Amino acid sequence: MVNAVVSCESQYQVDVQSRHRYSFSDASRGIYEGQQEQSFGLVQIHLPDHPSVTYEQAIDPDFALRFLAKNLKQGKGAMWTCYREIAMR
Repeated sequence: MVNAVVSCESQYQVDVQSRHRYSFSDASRGIYEGQQEQSFGLVQIHLPDHPSVTYEQAIDPDFALRFLAKNLKQGKGAMWTCYREIAMR
């Protein structure tokens, strides 16, 4: 599952930002409509939802893969769109 999520989320690019744009605003989280989504790295960690994760950690392959594996093990895979799409197949 890890490989499938990474392949789908970033195509194995380490220093990549999501190309999606927010369709809503939430100033308390620093999110504004039309802004490029703040998801980064191999597993596209969404920094507003994980304030304890830094940009540097998000683009670090070791950290990102451990982050993904830990969350998958805890049953939190649904936070990734790609996981949800893969699981629905």
